[in-house]
Amino acid sequence: MERRKYIAGLGALATGSAAAVGTGAFTSVSADRSVSVALEGDDDALLQIQPSDGPNADYATQSGNTLEINIDDTNSVGGDGLNDDARTIIRDVFKITNRGTQDVYVFIENEDIPAGVGVFADFPANVESGAGNPSAGPSEPTTGIGEGSQNKTGAPDHPKPERIKVPTGETMDEIGFSFNTGSRGSFDPSDFPVDIPIQAVAVSSY
Repeated sequence: MERRKYIAGLGALATGSAAAVGTGAFTSVSADRSVSVALEGDDDALLQIQPSDGPNADYATQSGNTLEINIDDTNSVGGDGLNDDARTIIRDVFKITNRGTQDVYVFIENEDIPAGVGVFADFPANVESGAGNPSAGPSEPTTGIGEGSQNKTGAPDHPKPERIKVPTGETMDEIGFSFNTGSRGSFDPSDFPVDIPIQAVAVSSY
C-alpha cells in the first residue's frame, strides 16, 4: 500500500491591543506548526472496513485502497449471480471497526442504497439498554444500517439508534446484504456497479 503524507504549515496570529501595551506586549506573532496527514486504505484507516471472518468474506475483496463487494462471476464463490424473482440474503460479508477517538454512528444514507437492496448488521457493537444481544438467524436481518433518513439535527432517525452506534475500539460485525429481484422487489441490474458511501458521524455531532 502506498503511503502518502502531506505536510501543512499552520500560521497562528495574535495581535496586541494598543491600549494594553506593556513590557511584555508584542504586535504580532506568526509561528509555523507541522501537521502530518496520511491517507490510508480501508484496511488501515480510522474507520476500518474489512472482509468478515466467515466464509462469505469471499464476496469482499480489496480493490486498490477500498473494499469491493462482487456478487457475480468475478468472486471465488462459484455462482455467477443472483437468482431471478427471489429474495437472497447474504450474511456476514464485511465488518467495520472504529479506530478513532470518539464513539460514532455508522450508517448508509437510504438514498445511496440501490432499489431492491438492503444492508444490515447481525452483530452491532452496541444494542439499546435491555434489548439483549441480537443473534443471527435464517430469516429477517437484525439491524438495518440504511433504514430511514439519517438527519443530523438530533438523534439518528432510525428505529434502533443505539444499534448503529460503534464505540471506540469496537466493531459493527457481520454486515450483509439482501436482494429482492423480479416480482419480489425493484432490483435493477443496470444500477450496478455502484459506489455506496458508508458514513460515520461522531455521537457528539448529532
